[in-house]
Amino acid sequence: MRNLLASPDERLWFKDLNSRFLLVSEAWLAAAAPGHSIEQVVGKTDFDIFSRPHAAAAFADDQSVILTGQPIVAKVERETFHDRPDTWVSTTKMPLRDERGEIIGTWGIARDVTAQIAAEQALVQQALHDSVTGLPNRVALMDRLQQALVALERRPGRVGLMFIDVDDFKDVNDAFGHDVGDRVLVEVGRRLGEVARRADTVARLGGDEFVLLLSYLHEDADVRLICDRVASAIRSPLSVDARQLHITGSVGVVVTDDPLIDPGELVRRADIAMYGAKRAGRNRFEVFNAETHVPTASRSGLAVELAGAIERSELFVLYQPLFRLDDGSLSGAEALVRWRNRQRGVILPADFISIAEERGLIGQIDSFVLNEACRQVAAWEADGDLSEDFVISVNVSGRQLRDRELVDRVAAALERHAIAPSRLCLEVTETALIGELGDASRVLESLSALGVRLALDDFGTGYSTLVHLQQLRADILKIDRTFIARLGTGSRDRDIIAAVTAMAHALGMTVVGEGIETDSQLDSLVALDCDEGQGYVFAPPLGPAEIVALRHSAEGRATAASTANRKHADGVGTHQHSGAGRPAG
Repeated sequence: MRNLLASPDERLWFKDLNSRFLLVSEAWLAAAAPGHSIEQVVGKTDFDIFSRPHAAAAFADDQSVILTGQPIVAKVERETFHDRPDTWVSTTKMPLRDERGEIIGTWGIARDVTAQIAAEQALVQQALHDSVTGLPNRVALMDRLQQALVALERRPGRVGLMFIDVDDFKDVNDAFGHDVGDRVLVEVGRRLGEVARRADTVARLGGDEFVLLLSYLHEDADVRLICDRVASAIRSPLSVDARQLHITGSVGVVVTDDPLIDPGELVRRADIAMYGAKRAGRNRFEVFNAETHVPTASRSGLAVELAGAIERSELFVLYQPLFRLDDGSLSGAEALVRWRNRQRGVILPADFISIAEERGLIGQIDSFVLNEACRQVAAWEADGDLSEDFVISVNVSGRQLRDRELVDRVAAALERHAIAPSRLCLEVTETALIGELGDASRVLESLSALGVRLALDDFGTGYSTLVHLQQLRADILKIDRTFIARLGTGSRDRDIIAAVTAMAHALGMTVVGEGIETDSQLDSLVALDCDEGQGYVFAPPLGPAEIVALRHSAEGRATAASTANRKHADGVGTHQHSGAGRPAG
């Protein structure tokens, strides 16, 4: 105890039932009350040392520990003082008991994590902002767009999106160089920020493309007024290095009052309208119109066929295998729907899922995939073709998450096919959780109570869910393929994956890398301590029989790798190749 009290790193303290200090360590004194002695602190409370809000929160925690007898473990909190900058600490508080076991106060230990928090905040800043203009990037835009759509559920109105492309921007780069081009982009971003309302968001998607998110609109006239202001702001002469440049912009606009529309579809429509403005002569804006901007005959025909496809059993499921990265064994598979159309051949989900959502068919498709995946697992089990820990993953749409009957459907599918809940993993996209969780949180809690595993899919395409990770109690975190694809292009994405993996492991989560396509990406993920992976470097989506064959071949490789590792540990066979456990491409 003397060593602990004298440690320069660990802040230790003891308090009575009224949260008065009984004893503090030297590290606590140096951090919280520099220049004071232990005698000057004993008998005081947090209110004498910290700011009132921080002291009140500390007192509430103390009383909770005293009343319940339950500790508060590793709580990360901001310490605010009267007379110096804030700091961040990780704090654990425990009940202080006498020799009879009666609670007579509290004691705690804390460690400064200010540098760690600052690094995490810098990482988030880098991940969410454009390096040239400092504006929010695509990831941040999609998050805020989803929040704006969720807000429509609480307060009906309209959300607008303006897709802005600087006309002939390549000519600026070619004539004056990329440095001047970057300064032009910075100025365009600044001008858009001046035009935007306080609640709006200006983002840069890349190149010379900007987006202005209008989070709440009252009238159609508001859109036209803002469009005129945007065009006028871009047209104003721009001075760079004593040169006066004249640029214009083409603007595509889309407006919606549907809170359930896919955010990506909304951006796509604004992009289509922008190209319409360019074709019409540039330096103008055009509002998206489905009748003129989309080949409606083809799309409508596909929608009609899709409704019949479900009844005609034209939908089928393939399985994307999932491998452990340490030994190459098959740990599970993700169920992926396909449509075998009689005229068009096999149609991928990207071409019909958005139609299914628009026509209210997505619930039927999701139910089909869930039931088919459970049926296939039961068949594999009956044939003895599954390992004990094999898990089947099924994607859950944002609409389903707010449907409380989802829990009953999942329970019924598990019971119908007599498979253990731990065999099933439901994958939820990060963007589906952005904003207040509401009904989605309750549905996820009920699913977790069933024993079903939960995975947070496409991690990295949004950021609000960072604060919900611990609250959601997800079992698996899947890093989005966009980060994996850029692993070899620089250190930033590697650092992000390392930070996310460490955070997920600290929360007891399994980390999966999605879309692994090269050996280099695979080697990097192994080095970064990623647990599992999927992608074409292992295998494409496969049929049920191919999964069984793959499982047996992967099992053989895993056994060989395990034997090689044991021999190596015994000093035998040290010439074995270190990659013996890797699945074949």
